[in-house]
Amino acid sequence: MNASSLLPRTRRRAGHTIKASAAALVALASAVALTPNPARGQSDGDGLVFRRVHTSTVNGPWFGGLPALGRFFTSVTPGGDLAVYDLAEDRTEVITNHMARGDSADFLIYARISPDGDRIATFWAHFTGLERGKRARSENQLRVIGRDGTGERTLISEPGPFWLSPLAWTPDGRSIIAQQREGMGGMAVPGDLEIVEVSMEDGTRRVITRLDVQAIPSLSVSPDGRYAAYGIAADDTGNRDIHAVDLTDGRSWPLVAGNGEDRLMGWHPDGSGVFFYSNRELGWGIWRLPVESGRPAGDPELIRGDVWDMVPRGFSGDQFFYVIHRASPQIRTANVDVAAGRLVTPPTMIRAPSEGWSRDPAWSPDGSHLAFLDYPAGDGWDAAQARLGIRSVHTGETRFLPFPFPSGARLFWGPETGSIRVLGHRDGVRGLFHLDLQTGAVTLLREFPDRRNYTLAFSPDGRTYYFHRDRSEIWAGDMATGRETLLARVEGVDRRIGVSPDGSTLIVRTGPNVGENRIVLIPTGGGEPREIWRGERVLAGGPFFHMTPDNRYVVAGEFLPPEGIWRFSTDGSQEPLQIFDGERPGGLRMSPDGRRIAYWTWAAQEGATEVWVIEGLVGG
Repeated sequence: MNASSLLPRTRRRAGHTIKASAAALVALASAVALTPNPARGQSDGDGLVFRRVHTSTVNGPWFGGLPALGRFFTSVTPGGDLAVYDLAEDRTEVITNHMARGDSADFLIYARISPDGDRIATFWAHFTGLERGKRARSENQLRVIGRDGTGERTLISEPGPFWLSPLAWTPDGRSIIAQQREGMGGMAVPGDLEIVEVSMEDGTRRVITRLDVQAIPSLSVSPDGRYAAYGIAADDTGNRDIHAVDLTDGRSWPLVAGNGEDRLMGWHPDGSGVFFYSNRELGWGIWRLPVESGRPAGDPELIRGDVWDMVPRGFSGDQFFYVIHRASPQIRTANVDVAAGRLVTPPTMIRAPSEGWSRDPAWSPDGSHLAFLDYPAGDGWDAAQARLGIRSVHTGETRFLPFPFPSGARLFWGPETGSIRVLGHRDGVRGLFHLDLQTGAVTLLREFPDRRNYTLAFSPDGRTYYFHRDRSEIWAGDMATGRETLLARVEGVDRRIGVSPDGSTLIVRTGPNVGENRIVLIPTGGGEPREIWRGERVLAGGPFFHMTPDNRYVVAGEFLPPEGIWRFSTDGSQEPLQIFDGERPGGLRMSPDGRRIAYWTWAAQEGATEVWVIEGLVGG
């Protein structure tokens, strides 16, 4: 018997039905689109009032966590500093200035404000040794700072890569509940995640429980501080369930499970239940599970159906806050003439934003298809699972397939057109997998247990893999035998490696030391590395380097101002040329013939993010 069979059955609340009809969706979309800011209250006869309280040009997941006192939201500036938005005064104040401190720099990753609004727990990537000629060092730090920007203290500092993100404060404000693991992003491994309690007084950590997952998207502490509910991907389908853990002894159990996706909204302010957002029946709706002593005490009941695109944030008092993203990451493609240094056609999105989020493109060996990861609309950034999209370049048709890997996986289209190679995790194994596009069968090609996932690259014939070790040694490995050979030494290699179309040359960047950013070419058959560019420009999107088929140019993306796509001559005879500007080209990929590019980005636009509040959800 599985855990879900032990849970209560679902029942509807009297007087409510779910109608996922086209007419209902059109009516709902029209009501949202025509509502001014702040929106009029919208009710459906059940006492619930939905109000839009803020719109923003910020279109990422930057409104972090639950607002304090129903008014203070934390956010991340484009430069990576901490900002606080005051809903009551419609004002944003940037309260740190860590990106300009000489030989060091910081970039904010997560922030959670305390329930009383006085303090903020923050998770930073901290870099030191950025002077010219020095090798940068990185640490990841958990800090606490006052909402007014005073009293910043570092509670925990760990050498990177290390993840320690704050999820929620305890009700008494003395501790933060966080998730920690070795590795960041694609370097993380399911099975090494710990939920910990961190003292705000001295930074001491207590492990509450260990989970066999890569990350948990949300966590909410019960009002009495005894339990926490958290979301967790249930299986390879990526559908999310909700579990509970006793914060005193670490015992855990399922709260909400079964068919469909269940996203945690938060505890009822009096602790009598847990609200969740689910598509378990015909459409998305708000549900409530009664809870006693942290365990299910009845059947889930539907509170309101036909509620779409909600990204839950949580309760502040008796108000529930959520976010709607009306702009999302989308893949764009364009025809390009690299030799002339121009786009032949303007970038075009491969699908409508209302259909979902798209990221991480990869061209087939013959350039006839584009593979990408597809995420559900409204919750794409936090989604635990993606679908695999295969788009025909000639017809524009896209078919979608299950993608049995957790978030953080990377796509490579190997030498054959009928399969995708996936660098990620599956069944506790980290490595390179073969995914058959006809049968869906997954085969492990080679295990990579030592966390190289973020730096691995592959030869066009798929027989050789490349990686850097200690940011100074470039290695080649044989896929069949696993034998590895040192190719070259290049100090300060940063992030991913590029491979030329003929497999003869590797492309690496050094940095991000100011004044020491370089692009270096390394012959795969042996020979000395050769520098083709040196400058102060930070090619933050430059993990993705591509060489034209004639080996004359290297193409790279730039994520920080001036954003765009750049061309570098491989013989160093020409100055860098910006082919395209104005967008942040994440995951830049060039087609095998060098005539097309694909990348994902999102552009700031008015109303890209909306903050909504629900009143009446907890009753009188």
